Order: sequence, then C-alpha cells, then structure tokens
Amino acid sequence: MDVNAVIEQILADKERKIISGQEALEKLLLDVRRQIVAELAETPGESYSAVMLRAHLASFEGHLATFDRGGSVLLDELVVAAWEGGAALVGDTIRAGGLGMAFGHTTGPVLQTLRDTSAYRIRGLSSDAMTRIRGELTLGVLGQKTPHQVMSAVAGSLDSPGVFKTLAERARVIVGVEMGRAFSQATQTSMEQAQASLPELKKQWWHAGHPKHPRVSHLALHGQVQPVNKPFLIGSLVIDFPRSPKAPPSETIRCGCEMVPWHPNWGAKPGALPIYNQRG
Repeated sequence: MDVNAVIEQILADKERKIISGQEALEKLLLDVRRQIVAELAETPGESYSAVMLRAHLASFEGHLATFDRGGSVLLDELVVAAWEGGAALVGDTIRAGGLGMAFGHTTGPVLQTLRDTSAYRIRGLSSDAMTRIRGELTLGVLGQKTPHQVMSAVAGSLDSPGVFKTLAERARVIVGVEMGRAFSQATQTSMEQAQASLPELKKQWWHAGHPKHPRVSHLALHGQVQPVNKPFLIGSLVIDFPRSPKAPPSETIRCGCEMVPWHPNWGAKPGALPIYNQRG
C-alpha cells in the first residue's frame, strides 16, 4: 500500500468516527426533546401558571443535566480517539514511506485542554437550550403564546424548526470541530517529535472538496507544503493546521481539510492529490 493510500484510509476512518459521533450526540439531545415533548403534551391549557412553569423548568433542567453528563462523556471519548488517530497518521505514514523509526508520542497538557474545551462546549449547548426553553415557557405563562405554540416553538413542527432543530445542528458542528481539531493537533505534535529524527519531514494541506461552497482560501492551500513548525499561508491568512484554535470560526466550522506528513522521498505533488471527502 502506497503512502497516499495509507493516509486516505486513516482519514476515512476518522471521518466515519466523526459522523458516528455526531449521530450519537444528536440522539442524546433528541432523547431530551422527546421527554420534554411528552411533559408539555400532558399540560392542559389552563395549567399554564407560574407554579407550572417552575415545575416544568425544574424537570427540564434535570433532563438537560443528564444530557450534559452523557454528552460530555461521549465527546471526551471521541476527542481522545481523534487524538490517537492523528498521532497514528504520522507513525503509519512514515512506516509506509519506508522510513521506519521509533518516536514517543506524549499527550501532555494539550490533550487535556482539548478535553476540557469539549466539556465546555457541551455545557454551553445545555445552557443555551435551557435559556431558550425558559423563554418560550414564560411566554406561555404570560398568555402571549398558546400551549400548542409553546410546544411547537420548543419541539418543532412541520412549519417550525423549533429550538431543538438548531441545537441538533450545533451539536453536529461541535463534534466535527472538536474531533477534527484534536486529530490535527495530534498530527502536528507527532510531526514535531518525529522531525528530530527526520529533519526533511514537512506538512502538507489537503483540501476536503466541499461540493457547494468551498472556502476559496482553503482551496488555494490545497497541496501547499510547509516546514513542520511554520504555518500555512494564503494572502493574509495564517493557519497552523486545519481547525487550529488560533484560526477564526469562519475558517474552522465545518472544515474537513487535513494536514498530512510530507517527505521528499514519497510526498505527493499538489496535482496528484485527492480531494477526498465532502466537508471543507
């Protein structure tokens, strides 16, 4: 198996894990939606009062706390798996290129920071959900919305996306960004360690190939090779690696680009590179 084939195999596995993780987190969120819908459906119109509002809020906060715990554990596991995949990308690529070597890969505080950040993202999602649900229930108590309108706003209907539609989309983005960031950061860290034994090792940007609205800047980066410790450059844009925490959200959200090891003995030329998936 040639080097590019090894890289594509690892990246495809990473992409499958991201999709699976997105589906799992979305399922946890929609389980909360079902519980909340069931409780709202049992509330008669005349029961919308301050007392009922407090009862609902306490119950809904409990459901979202359960999501917070489960979602944090899930995303933590996904981030660790992505980190391990990014580290494996370097070692497996080097071996496939016939440059067998041994180097240690330590996680250190960088991985812990990524894990802490992922937990923060989940807490933010839960908090935002509760704020928006509280707002809808308050409108119901004040008589500005009927019980049906409240349920539609919270849970969604055929003509209204509801609170949970937007939250589910955010959950998918969180998984994609946090897992992708951990993967790229681990690749960067591993290449920095490997470079001590392979001074000619560099990094190369692969564009994901978004089918509708590709980022022009990311397309321009496709195939660019840089020293391991230097950022990728396009105009005024400076990015250490795809989904770098230093990059603005406009360059990281739903980005499926990758950074891969490159060596003059086996690194692919830009014209021969694959555009391998559908997020970029």
